[in-house]
Amino acid sequence: MRAALFQGPKAKPMFTVGEVENPKPKANEVVVEVEASALCGTDLHILDGTLLGKAYKQPPLIVGHEWAGTVVEVGSLAEKFEVGDRVFSSPNFSCGVCTFCLRGRPNLCDKRGVFGLNAPGSNAEYIAAPQESLYHLPEGISFRVGSLMGDTLGTAYHAVRRAQIQPGDVVALWGLGPVGMTIAQMAKIAGAAKLIVVDVVPSRLEEISKLGVADHIINGKEKDAVKEIKDLTGGVGADITVEVTGVDLALGQAFEALRKGGKLLLVGTHSKKYELWSLAVMYREISIIGTFAHIPTEAEYFVNLVESGRIKLEPLITHEFGLDEVNTAFELFMARKTNKVILYPKK
Repeated sequence: MRAALFQGPKAKPMFTVGEVENPKPKANEVVVEVEASALCGTDLHILDGTLLGKAYKQPPLIVGHEWAGTVVEVGSLAEKFEVGDRVFSSPNFSCGVCTFCLRGRPNLCDKRGVFGLNAPGSNAEYIAAPQESLYHLPEGISFRVGSLMGDTLGTAYHAVRRAQIQPGDVVALWGLGPVGMTIAQMAKIAGAAKLIVVDVVPSRLEEISKLGVADHIINGKEKDAVKEIKDLTGGVGADITVEVTGVDLALGQAFEALRKGGKLLLVGTHSKKYELWSLAVMYREISIIGTFAHIPTEAEYFVNLVESGRIKLEPLITHEFGLDEVNTAFELFMARKTNKVILYPKK
C-alpha cells in the first residue's frame, strides 16, 4: 500500500510517500481502507520531536490518529464488524484489562497506545485497528466528517461532560481551533446562558461568528480578555473557563477570569510545568478539572449530535489534500494557516 512516512523532525522533506507492506489483522483487529485522515495538533508534537520518546515508535513512521474508512478484512475474534462496514476510530487503543479499563475509563489506560505513535497511523491507504477502538459510522455522515468524530468531537463531548455545565452558566473559552469550536457548540447545547470566546486569529473569530453560538467574541490581541469578561459579568467572573490553546498566557487569563467557586477546565496541552496558584485555589474554592479524549459509552450520544445536525463539523474543514501533497498539508497546518485539514490516502 501507499503511505506517507514521517522521516524525522529535521528531515527535508519531512514526509516521503512510498510503498509499505499491507497490514494484517490480529485476532481482535480489523483492517480498514482509510477514506479520510485528519491532521491534529498532536501531530505537531510528533513533528517537532516532543512526542518521540523511547515509549513510541521512531521514524520513519506513519502518523495520523483521526480517521474514517471501510472495513476490508476482519480478524478471527473481531465480531463487532463485517467487511463493508463504515467506521470511524478513537485516536487511542487500550489494553482492556487494567484497573482503568475495567472501570470503563480506557482513556486512562495504563498501557494506552496512540495510532501514529505506538502503532502505524492513518496517513496510509490501509490501517489495522483493534475492534474496541472503532465505531460504526452512519450512512448519512461523510467520511471526512467521520474522521473528526473520534478525536475532535469525542474530546469536546467528554470535556463538556467533565465540566458539568449547568443551564444558566457563564462559560468563557480560550482557543477556537477545531476542538475549541466544537466545545463552544457543545457548551450551548449543555445550557450555557452566556458563552464568551477568546482567540487571536481573525479567521477563527469570523468562523465562530458564522456558527452563531458565541454571545461575545473577544480578539485577545486587541482587548484585555480578563477585563472584558469581568465587565460582562458585573465584575464577578465566569462560572466555567475552558483553556484549549496550550498557551501559558491563556491559562493565566482563564484562571483570573473565574468567579469564586468557579471551575477551570484544562483541554490544551501544556508541555511545561506551570506554577500553581495554590493559595488562590484554596481561598477562592476553585476547581481545576482535567479532561482527556473520550470514553466509549459516550460515542452514541455524540454521533447522534452530528446526525441530528445539532453539532456542525463540516465548517471546521478548511483544506483537503491527496496523499502526495502531505508535505504541503503539514506546512500549512504548522504555519497555523488552516483549521482542520483532511488527507485522502487514496488520491
